[in-house]
Amino acid sequence: MRESVDIKNRGTRIIEETFRAKQAGHFGLFTLADLALLIDEEPSDAFTKFISRFTKTGSLERVARGIYINPLCPPNTPGVLEKIASLLHWQHFFYASLESELSNHGLISQLTIQYLSLMTKGRSGKHTTKYGTVEFTHTKRSVESLKNAVYFDSTTGIFRAKKQQAIIDLKRVGRNVDMLVDED
Repeated sequence: MRESVDIKNRGTRIIEETFRAKQAGHFGLFTLADLALLIDEEPSDAFTKFISRFTKTGSLERVARGIYINPLCPPNTPGVLEKIASLLHWQHFFYASLESELSNHGLISQLTIQYLSLMTKGRSGKHTTKYGTVEFTHTKRSVESLKNAVYFDSTTGIFRAKKQQAIIDLKRVGRNVDMLVDED
């Protein structure tokens, strides 16, 4: 009984605070640390267990590992995959490349809708969310060697490969190069 009261009280505070944050300009994707800060708690194992139980009520929704939304005020969809990627790999350098950037540059015939392919200094992995898929592919290239091959996209807040680098990455990781459109 006490646990259900705790979930209700703390949960109500989380819903109210995430709503206020979203109204004040927050993107709408919240990490465990964000949620804890919003209600003046420490991001502890006990807090993580509470959030896990609270998401089962449907009042808070898990989008990816350690990332949540208030379903009453979801994030703005433009740039949501880039923001998810930033939260998932905040400690590693990464940049959009491969099919995502080749599509943006018009170098492949397919459009990559709801799919973001990235190169990372961190671990490879694919994260499927309700907003689409974020795929990280590990690269051994140094950040220094990429400084002239990528640019910062201030609209989405991530680095992106220039055309030639996206082609190099596609070939280097062994993806299908037959999809490349001939440049005239």
